[in-house]
Amino acid sequence: MGKLANLVLSDELLSQFYGFRENGDYDRKLVEKLLHYYKPVYLTNIAQLERIGHQPDTTLKINLAKSGLVRQSLEELARKTRFKVILCTDRDDFPFVNIHGDKLENNYGGTFLRGEPRTKAMAHIEALCADAKSEIIVYDKYFAGFRDNVEVLKRIFPKCRLTIRFDRGSLSAYQRGELSSAYSAWNLSEESLPDYHDRYLIIDNKMEIVLTSGFQYLTDARKEFTYLVRKIDTHPFQ
Repeated sequence: MGKLANLVLSDELLSQFYGFRENGDYDRKLVEKLLHYYKPVYLTNIAQLERIGHQPDTTLKINLAKSGLVRQSLEELARKTRFKVILCTDRDDFPFVNIHGDKLENNYGGTFLRGEPRTKAMAHIEALCADAKSEIIVYDKYFAGFRDNVEVLKRIFPKCRLTIRFDRGSLSAYQRGELSSAYSAWNLSEESLPDYHDRYLIIDNKMEIVLTSGFQYLTDARKEFTYLVRKIDTHPFQ
């Protein structure tokens, strides 16, 4: 068992995983949720396999025994993995991650180090914004301090009737003018929004893009840049 495993599965989910992998009986919807969170490979031990009635091949059982993976609890197993978590369906306390919805999520995102081009990030965010039907919230309390930030918005926003909501004072007069002249059907709505550190794009109250550094670093590679995309039901600015 030389390769470091990524996570642990609860007894229920490991049993479902084997049913799926071996063309046996399994809950399709449950396995779909499992696969959303799953990162191969999982870590198990002899005791867990016995609990769920799974008969491993002789080689696996011998390797588990040689590696000392015999009677540990799931929590003890999790401490031996890369991500230190146990996927489950019924608990939310660490190290458990509930696949039916948890504060620990598995989302798309990207990290770009200094000097790395951000072409893929720009294309991804532009594609997400293209789905906007009603509004996009732009939140960056430092947006006005970087004049060319507005060029990023002009590029990523779709040319359609759209309300662009932003925090009062966060866009300069020049930036507001640039947006207004870029497409006449964009309606700019300056509002008083709650105070947050991160930068956000909220698309139709359905998709959230969180940026850990300013919009300017979508085109400026002098600093590192990370973004995270997730489907949402609520967001900080409702």
